[in-house]
Amino acid sequence: MNRTENRDCSEVVLLIHGLGGTQHDLGRLQSRIADLGMATADLILPGHGGHPADLRDIPFDAWLSAVRRKLAGLRQCYRTVHLTGMCMGALLALEIAKLEGLGRNGRDRLILLAPPLFLDGWSLPWYRPIRHVLYRVPLLARYLRINERSPYGVKNKRLRTVLERKFSRGHSGHYAWVPLSTIEQLDRLRWSAMRDLERVRCPTLIIHSVDDELTSLRSAQYIRDRVNREDDYPKARLAVLADSYHMICIDNEREDVARQVTAFLATA
Repeated sequence: MNRTENRDCSEVVLLIHGLGGTQHDLGRLQSRIADLGMATADLILPGHGGHPADLRDIPFDAWLSAVRRKLAGLRQCYRTVHLTGMCMGALLALEIAKLEGLGRNGRDRLILLAPPLFLDGWSLPWYRPIRHVLYRVPLLARYLRINERSPYGVKNKRLRTVLERKFSRGHSGHYAWVPLSTIEQLDRLRWSAMRDLERVRCPTLIIHSVDDELTSLRSAQYIRDRVNREDDYPKARLAVLADSYHMICIDNEREDVARQVTAFLATA
């Protein structure tokens, strides 16, 4: 059980990290939520928190299964479970919201931070359009490394320098590379998350930067326009940031992100 979980609380916020990352990707968001008096929980997705090679042979449904198991355990202890995901974690949260009927109890909420529904950012490498061809060569997909590249998802130059040092030392908080086969699994998750968005029927907050170098604002707009389309449900809210790149929980506007998330949860 996470250190901030506590069975006396009626609600808990489950935080899901991104691809190659850990809860470090969410910065101080967990503690900011705990300051509200809400319990928080997290998990390490399969293949994460160790060595990048651990991601080989991990299918995207293993990540989904891990989150569903965690959610089921929390449901035994808490009346309300809010889902918050960063990057790939946002796609997992979105998919789980569909699969599990998040919000049927009238209380659960969904928070999507920089969801990469489309990989169309301005800093993606030249081989992005041909990656689907490379997937057809299993040995190549398994061993080809996709390296983290500058700007590492952060606009803040000081933090970018810190991250570069950590990557050079092989810091386990976030992998310096992932196998191409793992990007294929991310693509499969994206395609799945894109379907049947009208099945999401709970209050939803999306936070996305207009300068996100991995995934453009189109991802957030696409989700906003398709979830909770029925008049009986509140429309999804999209908050747009102007001074961050992809890693919005640790970049220049991290405090603004925390304020918007906690304000959204405080009205639950």
